[in-house]
Amino acid sequence: MKNNLIKGIFIGMGVMALTAFVAERTFTLKFSETDLNKHYQKLSVIRQIVDNSNLSHQEVVYVTKAIDSLQADMVAQVKAQLEQSAPTKK
Repeated sequence: MKNNLIKGIFIGMGVMALTAFVAERTFTLKFSETDLNKHYQKLSVIRQIVDNSNLSHQEVVYVTKAIDSLQADMVAQVKAQLEQSAPTKK
């Protein structure tokens, strides 16, 4: 009985270890600066609408955090791309 329990624990740990290594795919979306600014502004307007809506506090917090996260990712990726494309002085 005790041997089966230990064997089950090791099998469970093995399954968890195997499923923990999931391949992550990275996608790159390319937008012109104008389009990116337009989408960023639209997200800001959506955030304002949600803030002024009759949604529950929990729903508003969820939506605004999602928008804030998306906007932060957009800014970070633009900054990274600008830094990569900036010419280095020798």
